[in-house]
Amino acid sequence: MSPSTLWRSAPLFCVLAVLQGIFSTQAVAQYGASPSQTGMFFDDLRARSVSERASSNASTRDGDVAYDFDSGVYRDAQGSTMGQRNQDLELARNISRPSALSGSSAYAARSVGDYTNYSGQYTTPTGFFAPTYTSDPFLSGKRNLKVGPVNVGFGLYQGVEYNDNINRAPNGASDIITTTMLSINANYRVTQNNTLSISTAVGFDKYWEHPELSPYGGGSGFVLNVLPGSTIAYDIKAGPVNFTLYNRFSVRPAARSTFALSQNQTFGVFQNDTGLAANWRINSDWSLALNYMHSIANSLSTVGNNADGTGGQRPTAFNRTTDSLQGSLTYSPNGTWTAGLEGGITKVNYETQFNNDGNLFNLGAFIVMPLGKSTYVRAAAGSQVYSFGQNGSVQNAIDSQAAGLGIQGNEAFFNQFARTGDQNDLNDFYYSVTLSNTLNSRVSQALTLGHESSLNLTSNYITSDYINYGISMIAWRGSKISLSGYFENAEASGGLHGQNIQQHGFDLYVAHRINSRVQFGAGYHYGFSDVEAQQAASNITNSNDFTQHAFNVDFTYTLSAKSTLNFGYRHYVTTVENGTGNFSQNRLTLGYNYNF
Repeated sequence: MSPSTLWRSAPLFCVLAVLQGIFSTQAVAQYGASPSQTGMFFDDLRARSVSERASSNASTRDGDVAYDFDSGVYRDAQGSTMGQRNQDLELARNISRPSALSGSSAYAARSVGDYTNYSGQYTTPTGFFAPTYTSDPFLSGKRNLKVGPVNVGFGLYQGVEYNDNINRAPNGASDIITTTMLSINANYRVTQNNTLSISTAVGFDKYWEHPELSPYGGGSGFVLNVLPGSTIAYDIKAGPVNFTLYNRFSVRPAARSTFALSQNQTFGVFQNDTGLAANWRINSDWSLALNYMHSIANSLSTVGNNADGTGGQRPTAFNRTTDSLQGSLTYSPNGTWTAGLEGGITKVNYETQFNNDGNLFNLGAFIVMPLGKSTYVRAAAGSQVYSFGQNGSVQNAIDSQAAGLGIQGNEAFFNQFARTGDQNDLNDFYYSVTLSNTLNSRVSQALTLGHESSLNLTSNYITSDYINYGISMIAWRGSKISLSGYFENAEASGGLHGQNIQQHGFDLYVAHRINSRVQFGAGYHYGFSDVEAQQAASNITNSNDFTQHAFNVDFTYTLSAKSTLNFGYRHYVTTVENGTGNFSQNRLTLGYNYNF
């Protein structure tokens, strides 16, 4: 992490850390650029305000349903409200969820430019103000402690992993990696109307055999991790208005590629989001929510793709700052359904001249309502307008980039490195629909589909049509079967690196609780990606098909009410149509969880 980056963010972070505190309560693509994620942020904000009104003691939440062994069904231990995102399907979806070391190819093209989350095909299970849930390491089941007036939940994870292909190459390197992670979920009610809260998962990885291949490229092999969504927040109730002053901070490895499998490289990402949100209950029917957020996203690496630091776009080319102001006006006459307007503006500034700065506008309408007693729907539609500028002259871009790499500038270098060459703006519609349904105490399902655009790394933006579906069921006592599938058709806006991507896949996971202490699970993932270079993409020589099969086996042993032991095995096989770039990966993980 560069000193300048830390220096710019430190005052904001420290002020919030001193004056405020910390809480727990994420979706695909970027806030402010993607209407679907921006809409989900406001859903989280409204739910947060309701929670503050409903209870004077905010508490942590497990984030999962509880299995009732006697009745053989799963029950929501905390009575989640209609439409709240849950983790019924996460056992299956975590097989293919991309992370720094997973080897998964299931990247969502519509969210590859977002550093606030692992860009998987499925909507993330947690809220905006909570750390992302990942299967590696296993973070679950928090317990509350009372330390004076502070409610605290701690969870400690210690793991060790053997990975035989950490760089996901045809002849990759193996390593032993240890992971230590501490999850913290605490809140302090300063007054009856003011609450300070924190929610985070922070720790580090250690690469023992190949420290030079660790995501941040440091010789020590230590990798700092602060999971995305880690938040310090201060909630203030002033009459009919609930204010939330927050700072979201993350440090994590990220995977970058031209798209999905074309030599995934990992590098460190630092992201800091500072914002002020307000939810004003105008009267019993109307409410207005606003959010301003200033976000910094910086790479922690300064080298290119190749071992000598050359080749491809250096991760620092994607450093950016965004300022976003978004609003949501809602009408809910009887408290059971809600309709409203949503919109806003986001300004994007990149540190280098590889990408174009831009102004992003969106305006639309949405409705949130139950259909009967067991179905929930959220639908939104509107317009997106993106306008991008040009950063300096061609020759200046060549000279500045060439000087950074110590080579002579020329037009060929410019075409490959200096900028995307994308001259396109956007004026398009968007829509998104989310349906969740509980058939009975044993079967639940969810459907998400949409069409929208978001920022891209190697072009101005990318537009996607997507759909995913999942069903979770209990077939016999002690079991849990989850099946999910996805389809995405994405098109980059153009330029020298523009690609069209069509992909589909599915995930299956079967878990069985053998007894009160032992649980076994096995899963399978299939994914297919068809990547084609656009006609004007002179910098891309390969259009290809990628196929992936992944297998997963897990054992969990409950040592006590507060501690568990986890063993996992994951195997990935990836094939490329032209025969170059094929790789396989095997991972063995052993982890210990202790929940204080």
